[in-house]
Amino acid sequence: MAMKRWIGFICLSVALSTSGSMASAAKRTMQPQDVLRKLFPKLKYTSFSKTEINGLYEVITDGRIVYFYPKTGYLFIGEIYTKDGRNLTQERVLTERYNLLTPEDLKKAIRVGNGKNIVVEVTDPDCPHCRRMHAYWNMRKDVTRYIFFKPLDIHPDSLKKATYILAAQDTEKALFEVYSGQLDGNRQVLDKKYDDKGRLKEQKAVIDKLRVDATPSYWINGKFVSGENVPLIEKYLGKIR
Repeated sequence: MAMKRWIGFICLSVALSTSGSMASAAKRTMQPQDVLRKLFPKLKYTSFSKTEINGLYEVITDGRIVYFYPKTGYLFIGEIYTKDGRNLTQERVLTERYNLLTPEDLKKAIRVGNGKNIVVEVTDPDCPHCRRMHAYWNMRKDVTRYIFFKPLDIHPDSLKKATYILAAQDTEKALFEVYSGQLDGNRQVLDKKYDDKGRLKEQKAVIDKLRVDATPSYWINGKFVSGENVPLIEKYLGKIR
């Protein structure tokens, strides 16, 4: 209901603001952000920046993204996709959410590596894309990984495997066992009870803060990358040497 009211406010504001108010040459010479302030004086926002689309601006308001076209005074609600399927709107929202992470949050992750680049990842132990990316990250020596588990319901053993890893004395060794497939179908190991001392629950609280649903999901030095998108990762980090 709150979202509907918010969208209704935007739509009403657009309707009221575009009844010829942009017709004068004086307004056309105003800076884009000044136009936004004049047309939408009640709109509170934390970021205003250019997009890759000429003349279109991104506005972050109340944790959401809307788009502003100063030439007409319109605000647009929706998502922008690239031709290869990247959701640029989602990437920007989740990149902003990275700023919510605290040092205490990162202490709840499994830390692997000591490279200069920080990678925060949300992963499912039985997700095939996650496993391939785990092998990829193991080839990179320039990253420090902070790993959070999100066991998905479609993978019935994921919860057990995540608990097994978090309860292990040597979590990095247990991580390798699981992601290399050594425990797949091993009921003797998987059906045992393991005490992770509440770590998986703590990790869930961090993932809920980030509001990410899919695995794998990554933040590369703060920039969000969805899925097994090695070309985009290497755009940010360079290729493996």
